[in-house]
Amino acid sequence: METILLHTITVDELLSKIREIIKEEVKSALQQDQLLTKEGALKMTGISNSTFLKAINEGVVKPQLVKGRKKAMYLESEILKIEAQRRKSS
Repeated sequence: METILLHTITVDELLSKIREIIKEEVKSALQQDQLLTKEGALKMTGISNSTFLKAINEGVVKPQLVKGRKKAMYLESEILKIEAQRRKSS
């Protein structure tokens, strides 16, 4: 309690700051990487199949094998790193 008095923080302010910290920690814990299928990844990013395969070959995206699944899964954070190349209209 001495440190609270030294910094002139009331108990209510301390508790509200603790609540804010807890909310941020819960939010970051809920935003962990999700595994997506190839189809889900293509829909999410709007890239073509060839761009996706190129990213896999370059090592930007690594397939994850999940027990009990026949299809490879991909981490959302890696998929978001893929940059779609847009054609220039002239």
